[in-house]
Amino acid sequence: MVGTLIFPENNVKLNVVKRNNFISMKKFLADKKVQIAIILILIMAAAFAVRFYKFHDWLYFKMDQARDVSMTSNALRNGPEYLPLLGPRAGATKVTHGYLRLGPAFYYFQYLAGKIFNSSSPDVLAYPDLFFSIAVLPLLYLLLRIYFSRKISFLILVMYAFSFLVIQYSRFAWNPNSLPFFAILSFYGLLKFLNDENQKKRRWWIALWTLGLLVGSQLHFFGFFSLVGISGFLVAVHYEIWKIDNIRRIFSKKVLKKYLPYIGAVVLVFAITYSPVIISDVMRKGENSQNFFEAIRNKPSDKPLTDKIIKNFGEQLDYYCLVTSSECYKGTFKNHKIPAIFTGAIFLAGFLVLVAGLRKKRNQKEKDFLWLVLIWMGVFFILSIPVAFQLRPRFFILVFPIPFILVGLIYEFLEEKFRIIGKIIAWILVLAVLFLNFRGTYLWFKEQTDAQVKKIQAERTLILKVKDGVTLGQLERVTDFIYQNRKTNANIYFYVKPEHVAPIKHLLFRKDPKMVALPLKINEDPNAQYFAITPVHRKLEPVTKKFGDTFTVKQSEKVGQLMVSEIEFTSRPVSTEFRFNKSRSKSDRIYWKDIFGIKENPENIIEADSYE
Repeated sequence: MVGTLIFPENNVKLNVVKRNNFISMKKFLADKKVQIAIILILIMAAAFAVRFYKFHDWLYFKMDQARDVSMTSNALRNGPEYLPLLGPRAGATKVTHGYLRLGPAFYYFQYLAGKIFNSSSPDVLAYPDLFFSIAVLPLLYLLLRIYFSRKISFLILVMYAFSFLVIQYSRFAWNPNSLPFFAILSFYGLLKFLNDENQKKRRWWIALWTLGLLVGSQLHFFGFFSLVGISGFLVAVHYEIWKIDNIRRIFSKKVLKKYLPYIGAVVLVFAITYSPVIISDVMRKGENSQNFFEAIRNKPSDKPLTDKIIKNFGEQLDYYCLVTSSECYKGTFKNHKIPAIFTGAIFLAGFLVLVAGLRKKRNQKEKDFLWLVLIWMGVFFILSIPVAFQLRPRFFILVFPIPFILVGLIYEFLEEKFRIIGKIIAWILVLAVLFLNFRGTYLWFKEQTDAQVKKIQAERTLILKVKDGVTLGQLERVTDFIYQNRKTNANIYFYVKPEHVAPIKHLLFRKDPKMVALPLKINEDPNAQYFAITPVHRKLEPVTKKFGDTFTVKQSEKVGQLMVSEIEFTSRPVSTEFRFNKSRSKSDRIYWKDIFGIKENPENIIEADSYE
C-alpha cells in the first residue's frame, strides 16, 4: 500500500510564504502611486478600445488623407530621402508663391509609424494620431494635478477621454489631430518652469515647453498663434511685467545671465525641430516665410468687425456645445436649445468660479494654472474673431479640454460650498456630460455601421461639410472590384466625385504600382477600360450628366454608400478637358534627396503633389 507522506513543517512554511505574498500585494495595491497608475491604465485602455474599434474599415480617407499617405508612402518605398522639408499646406490660404506650408513633423510621425509596422497602409499611417490621442491622457492628468485633487482630475480626464468629438478626431489621420498632446505638453512644461526652484530641472521644463510649442506649431498655424499667444500672456502675468520694477529686474545683467542657459535650451530645441523648415527656406530664398507674412496680411473676410464678433460668440457656443455634449451639430439654435443652454450655463458658472478663484489668496502655482485656463480661452476667442465666418470643428481641437476643466472648477466649488447637496449636483453634472457623449458616440458608431451596408443620411461625421458616409473599407471594396475585373494590361479610367479621386488612385497604386489609373477622360486609348464610382442613390446619373448616355453597363456592385460599375462607351469622342486629370506640375516642395543630389526614380513615385 502506497501512502501519502505529509510534512507539517513544509505546510507551515508554504502558508507563511502565501501569507507574506498576500501582505506584500496588499501593501503594493495600497500605495497611492500604484492606485493612480492602475486607474490611468484602465482609463487609457477603455479610451483606446473606443478609438480602435473598427479603426481600419471606418477610417475617414479623403483627398487630404490620400495626399499625405502618398507623400509618406514614397519615403517608405524609396527611402527617407524622399521625405519633404515642409509639411501639408495651411488650408486654402492664398499666397503668391505656391502654398503656405506647415512644418513636416506630421509626415515624419507617419513615416516612423510606417517603419515600425513595416506598412504604408492608410490605417497604419493614422496610428500616430491614435497614439497621441491616448498619450495625452496621462499628460493631461499631470497638468490637472497642479490645481485639482486626484478625484476631480480623474473626473475631468474621463470626460475628456470619452468626449464624442475628441474620439472622432482621434480615429483618422490629419495634421491638426495631435495638437492637444503638444499643446498640453507645452503648457505643462511652462507651468513647471515658472514654479520650480530647481535650476537644473528648469532647463528641462523650458525645453519641454519649447518642444511642445514648436511641434504643435507644425500641425496647425492656428495652433501656432494660439500657443505663442497663450505662453506669452502667461509669462507676462506670472512676472507682472506691467510693473516698472519688475521690468528693470528682468532685464538686469544678473537676471539675463541667469536665464542664458534657458535661452540656450530654447534655441537648441528650435534648431533641431525647425531645421527642415530653415533649410527649405534657405534653398527657396525665403519663399515659405514670405508666404507666411503675406497670409497674415490677407483679410480672411471682408465682414465688419462687429459682425465677426457676434458671429464668433455664436460659433463658440455651438462648437463648445458639440465638444461638451455631442449635440449642436445641426447648425441652428432651435434644433439644440437645451444642450446650448446647458453649455452656456457651464461656461458662465465656470468663468465666475475661475475669476473668483483668481481673487483668492492661493499659492502661485495654483494661480498660474487658473490664469492659464483664462488666457487659453481668451486668446483662442480673440484669434477666432478674424476667421469667425470660416470656423470649423478642427479649429477647436486646441481647446478640447476647456469645457471639462470648467466642469471640474464647478464641481470643486459645489463640493466646498454646499457639501453633500453640492456633491450630488456636481455628480449629476458630470454624469450628464458623460451620458450625452456616450450617446453621441453610440449614435455615430451606429451610423458608421449602417453606412457600410446601406444608404444613410450621414449627420454625425463632422470633419468636413460634405457628409457622405464613405470610409476606407468601402473605398477598398470599390478598388477590389476594379482590380478583380481589370483586363490584362488595361489602362483604368474611373469617374468619381472630387474628394475620392486621390483615395481611389492611391489604393489602386497600392495594388499595382505599374497600373495606369486616371480620372475618367473618354479617349482613343486602345487599352482603355472604364469604371464609374457614384453615390448609390444617384446610380449613374453623374456620369450621364457629364458624358452623355452613350455607354452601356457591363456589371456593377453596391458598396455601402457607393455603386461601382464597369461601363463601356458605344462611341468615344475625345475629351481633353477634365478638372482632375492633371499632368504632374513642378512641386513647390524640396525633399531631402534634393539636398543630397539623389536622382528620382519616376516609376516608383506616387504623384502626391498633384492632389493639391
